[in-house]
Amino acid sequence: MIEIDFKNILENSTQAVAAVNFDDSIVYANKYFCSLFSMAKEEVESKCLGDFLPKDKDTVQIKDYTYKITKFEDEYYTYFYLSLSDTQMEKIYSDFISTVSHELRTPLTSIRGFADTMLASFDKLDKNQIQKFLNIIKEQSNRLIKLVENLLSVSRSQVEQSNFVYKSINPKIQIEKAMDIIKNQYPSHVFELKCSSDVQNLLADENKFQQIMINLLDNAAKYSYDRGSVTVRVSNSAQKENFVSIKVEDHGVGIDPENMSKIFEKFARIENHLTRKTQGSGLGLYIVKNLIEKMGGQIFVESSTVLPNSGSTFEILLPAASYTNQSKKVLEDK
Repeated sequence: MIEIDFKNILENSTQAVAAVNFDDSIVYANKYFCSLFSMAKEEVESKCLGDFLPKDKDTVQIKDYTYKITKFEDEYYTYFYLSLSDTQMEKIYSDFISTVSHELRTPLTSIRGFADTMLASFDKLDKNQIQKFLNIIKEQSNRLIKLVENLLSVSRSQVEQSNFVYKSINPKIQIEKAMDIIKNQYPSHVFELKCSSDVQNLLADENKFQQIMINLLDNAAKYSYDRGSVTVRVSNSAQKENFVSIKVEDHGVGIDPENMSKIFEKFARIENHLTRKTQGSGLGLYIVKNLIEKMGGQIFVESSTVLPNSGSTFEILLPAASYTNQSKKVLEDK
């Protein structure tokens, strides 16, 4: 098998890497390779290379980018490295700057505009107008803070690999805390938590789990109709032993099938009448997926755009704080 130190190098590589056997079956794929195809590691490693890369070609088109394929062989395996060209990297950088500039400019313009109005006409404004302008400035400031926090989360996720503090946490208590935060932002929405009495604790990083739930709840409320409802269901997973299932259900506009593969990408924003009214950087679900996978979990989504049953359900599976999972985590950290 591949030596564990070599695996660590490949896991932290800036290139997508897959190793195959003599029969082209994949024996290893790093996180970058799996993320390119939005698949779990075990799913990728149950397939053949031909399911992902064209035969006898030195490039492959994945989503909006072209990757160069480099092959390397040793006495055991054949390794395939996928890397972006300098031109593609420039495009990603340009897209990043363009998106962030736009997202920063909008709230800053609002803050400056309403602040200028108050400074120039403070003595002419009544109490209600002052309150309204201050609330707008506060909302736009919070939007800026959230954008910066998301950008920092993306940056940290790309450079830090082992800053997670794992412990046994009660999912019900943590979800209730996240709900209290989101309820204040969406007072017209109804939030409901349904938790099985026998649900196991999670083996997870408490702060990262809070970040996951806040992003999922915020996303569900944001893309729901006015006075909509958001339900969270927590239970032991029926499909995966020693895992906990958490489903976040909304009754919003839903996601078109052709957009399903895009929602976990950086800066992804799906165009419809609800998203045009909402504000966001398109980083929330990217961060959620990244954190879940780093904690050994998975995320799935089901959605419908057909009224009256439109809406989306995001399900996450995270390891339970079972003896088996805790023992496994101790061995991995050694």
